[in-house]
Amino acid sequence: MMKFSSLVIFTLVVVLLGSAGQLVLADSTQVSNTVSLSHLSVKLAYPSEVLPSQSITIDIQATARDSFRLKSLEVQVYFADGNSLRQLTTATVSKDLYMSKGDQINKDIQTTVPADAPRTSLIALVSETATMTYYDYSYYYYYPPYYYRNYSYYYVYYPSYSYSSVTDDGIAPLSYIKATTPEYVSLQTAYQMLLQKLDQSQAENQQLKQTLDARQATINQLNSDIAALNQKFTSAQGTITLLEVTSIILVGILVALAVYTFRERNRRTAGAAPEPSPPTA
Repeated sequence: MMKFSSLVIFTLVVVLLGSAGQLVLADSTQVSNTVSLSHLSVKLAYPSEVLPSQSITIDIQATARDSFRLKSLEVQVYFADGNSLRQLTTATVSKDLYMSKGDQINKDIQTTVPADAPRTSLIALVSETATMTYYDYSYYYYYPPYYYRNYSYYYVYYPSYSYSSVTDDGIAPLSYIKATTPEYVSLQTAYQMLLQKLDQSQAENQQLKQTLDARQATINQLNSDIAALNQKFTSAQGTITLLEVTSIILVGILVALAVYTFRERNRRTAGAAPEPSPPTA
């Protein structure tokens, strides 16, 4: 009845732990937990967290609380998957062993977490089966036959033995499985899609930047050509102005020369004309 109740409590605890989850530690450290049974105190040492597909080692140290005969000490490891339990491993720590108070049993259990394990805690079910021997000393007295005068009573002890088999079990949490949740998978998928879009946008931005740089180079070349043309135009305007001034000066010189020539011609013409003859009587 005790074992059945413990199993029921064990199932409820595992399901609750699997549903509620636990706080995930940042670093995996070695921690321990102790299960107190009727005749043994069992200490379990294990890593605080484990990943799916990863192997773990559970160090077991059982210490006798009194003297007894140990028929078997077993450790079963479970984890919750939805509303059901999945057994990870079963190991017999020791069996058929006489123990006195303070005696110890040490053993390591190695197992591997399945790749499809959910985000929950491993749970250990520790079970002991012990045999207790009880002694009952009954005594009887008798006296010698009647033909002995002085007789005394004699006591004879007849010990009787009785055996009792006791089973006890307890549960303890073990490593926390750091598996990915459906929400995490969904967020990871969305994140990957956003990364792809970001890469695509960066590629398009790079292409646009190259196009912009090419057009900017074209504009700079056009500006350089325009500046060169403006410089040539300015130089041409200076040449034209110089030619205009030169033309005006030449025209002025020609006009002055023409006037001078005209006057000289008139003067010579006037000097070469014949004197008028006197009138006849």
